[in-house]
Amino acid sequence: MIIGGGPAGSSAAISLANKGMKVAVIEKKSFPRDVLCGEFLSHEVTSALKTFGLFDDFLLLKPNPVSHFRFIPEHGASAKHPLGFQGYALKRSLLDQLLLKKAKSLGTTVVQPAEVVSMKRINGFFEILCKTSKGVETFAATYVIGAYGKQNIIDKSLNRPFATSRSGYSGIKYHVPRELLNNVVPEEIRLFSSNGIYCGVNCVNESEVTLCFLSDKNINQLEPKNALYELLEKNQAFRNLFIHDPLPTLLKLPVYGTGNIFFGKRSVVENGMFMIGDAARIIAPLAGDGIGMAIESGMLVAKVLTEAKNNNQSPATTESLYKKEWHGLFSKRIRIALQLQRFALNSRRGNIGGTLMRRFPSLTEKLIRWTRK
Repeated sequence: MIIGGGPAGSSAAISLANKGMKVAVIEKKSFPRDVLCGEFLSHEVTSALKTFGLFDDFLLLKPNPVSHFRFIPEHGASAKHPLGFQGYALKRSLLDQLLLKKAKSLGTTVVQPAEVVSMKRINGFFEILCKTSKGVETFAATYVIGAYGKQNIIDKSLNRPFATSRSGYSGIKYHVPRELLNNVVPEEIRLFSSNGIYCGVNCVNESEVTLCFLSDKNINQLEPKNALYELLEKNQAFRNLFIHDPLPTLLKLPVYGTGNIFFGKRSVVENGMFMIGDAARIIAPLAGDGIGMAIESGMLVAKVLTEAKNNNQSPATTESLYKKEWHGLFSKRIRIALQLQRFALNSRRGNIGGTLMRRFPSLTEKLIRWTRK
């Protein structure tokens, strides 16, 4: 049983179903739906799509090719650098539908919309109660995979320490009409920073641009939208991106946001539940690897659980193996991305970082590589 049908959950379902496992996905929302996400797809994502036999279908969705990254701090000139691989940008609503449809085609049972009400472990099985359109239904599973994203009421029921803490981090995303922006460069991801906020901007199709920002209230003492207003005032390049004052337009657009984003350590196995994607750990958004990590972790948990079944492993051995492989695959990336985020959220450090990127392109190349697989 997989709780969550986003990239992590759907990738786990595809990988498990391909290995002959009986799989069900519980997804809270009806698709298509949008969520907070910068919507950049790294080469890890395209590699997985090829593995799933979905790359041609992906290209039919007309994703925007992305080849360069540009960092624009509050003061000083911008720093541009090639990514070193072919990336893309695509709306999450389209990507998620593509992946979940593939999981269904392989025999995965999808219960949607449905929300987990309670879960308990009984004699080696999990009993899961879900609220669906039919009422409360009961499911049983040998393994449960948590793929429900950054935060969920399940975290509190599992007594995960971060579930009751206040991080101060908030994220917000808009889809802005491309016609409202100056000098759009489709092949670039642009990252604008100021004190306590950074904002990523990239095209997702011919008519829309994703504007996704992270704000740290511990630094700027501002609510997220006010932090965006301050970025417009402090970072002239960001203000110049818009043909007119963007605030009236932004107020009318749909907004996707999440508060209290926790970037600290989490246990990747909780009470026998295997966590993947953001439920396991959130990577700093500026690394552009969130969707890639989600998909990779889904494929990893499928490999570990399939081996456990084939080798008749004990639960303790399986959990230990998953923890070891997860940390080996992701810990370094997460650590480096978090350090880069601290630079971007600090005006002085951000300006220094921009200077270093311009003067030492080989360093930038290494940083990009170190935040990838």
